[in-house]
Amino acid sequence: MLLISGANSQIGSFLARAYQAEGRELICLYHERKQRLEGIQAPLLQADLMNYHATEAILQQYLPRITQAIHCSAVRSEDHRALADTEPIIFHKVIEQNIYPAYHILRLLLPAMRAQAFGRIVLFSSDVSQTGLPMGSAYAAAKAAIANMAKSSAQENAGMDVLINSIAPGPVETAMEQDFSEEYLEFRRKYFSAHLQRTASGKLVTMEEIKLLTDMLISAKLRNLCGEELVINGGKK
Repeated sequence: MLLISGANSQIGSFLARAYQAEGRELICLYHERKQRLEGIQAPLLQADLMNYHATEAILQQYLPRITQAIHCSAVRSEDHRALADTEPIIFHKVIEQNIYPAYHILRLLLPAMRAQAFGRIVLFSSDVSQTGLPMGSAYAAAKAAIANMAKSSAQENAGMDVLINSIAPGPVETAMEQDFSEEYLEFRRKYFSAHLQRTASGKLVTMEEIKLLTDMLISAKLRNLCGEELVINGGKK
C-alpha cells in the first residue's frame, strides 16, 4: 500500500491520480481540503499531521500494510521578508509546520516497515536547501532539516531494506493562482522568473518529472540508493 500525505496539494493530487491509474493501492491523507482528490478510489483520511497521536489513531489500522510513502505536505514562507524583518510567530510556524509533519510520518511508519524488513519513503525538500532563499529563510531552513532527517534516518534503516530519500525540486509547473493571491502571488511569479534566468534548461520542473523520481525511489528493485537528496532544478547556476 502506498501512502501519500499532503495529498490535496498539487503535486500530491497529481501523484495520487497517476498511481491510481496504474492500479496502485493507495491511502491519502489531507489536512482540511480534499477538492483535488475527487474521484480518487482510496481511503481519504483527514489528518492534522502536527498532531502525532491523532494521526497515529487515524493510521493505526493501515500501518502494517503501508510499504511505501510519499510525503508531500508543505507550508510556504508566507511572509516573504528578509530574516531581519520577519515576524517570529510566522517564522516559527513555517519551521514547525514543515519539520514536525515529516518527523511524525517517519516516526509512525518506520517501526512497521522495520518489522516487515521493507519500506520506501520519499520526503520533499527543495533546491533552496542547497542555495538558501532570500526572503524565505524559514522555508529554506525547514527544507534543509527535512533533507537531513532523510539522510540520518536512512543510515539507521537501510540495513533492514527500508530506504529513505528526499527530492529537492526547483520551481515546479503548477497553477499558482489556485494556491496564492495578491502580494504573495506576485512574489512567487518574480521568484520563478528569476529562477528561469539561472537555469541551463530554461524550464520549470514538471509533475511528470517528479513522478519519474518517485517511481524510482519507491521501487522494490531499488537496493542501494538511500539518504540522498535528489536535486532537480534545470541545472541552476
